[in-house]
Amino acid sequence: MSEQVPQPQDAQPTRTPSDERDGQGGRGGSEQVRLVQVTRRRAPRFRAFVLTGVVVALLAAAVVALVTDPAGGYSKRALFGYLFVVLGLAGGLLGGLVGVLADRSSGRGRRRDRR
Repeated sequence: MSEQVPQPQDAQPTRTPSDERDGQGGRGGSEQVRLVQVTRRRAPRFRAFVLTGVVVALLAAAVVALVTDPAGGYSKRALFGYLFVVLGLAGGLLGGLVGVLADRSSGRGRRRDRR
C-alpha cells in the first residue's frame, strides 16, 4: 500500500486548453508549459496518537499492578485488568486530544493571504 505522492519538485507540466486548440500537442514547435504549485497539508494520524496513549497506559497499569499489593481479595491480574481499562480509556482520550492539538497547530499557523 505504498502510495507515492508527487513532491513539488516532481511537478509534471500540464498543457493548457489553448495548446490543444492550436494543434501544438507536443509535435515540435514552442509548447507552452504551465507549472502548478500544490501545497500539501500534512495532517497527523489520530490512530497513532490514540494507540500510543493506550500503550503508555498499559505500561503504567503493569507497573502499578506489580508494585502495589491488591486489596479486598483481588489478584494482581484483576488489579492489572481494572487499571488497564481505566487508564487505557484515559490514555486513549489524552492521546486523541494531543493529536487534535497537533492538527490545529500545524494547519492554522501557516495560512497565507493570496491576492
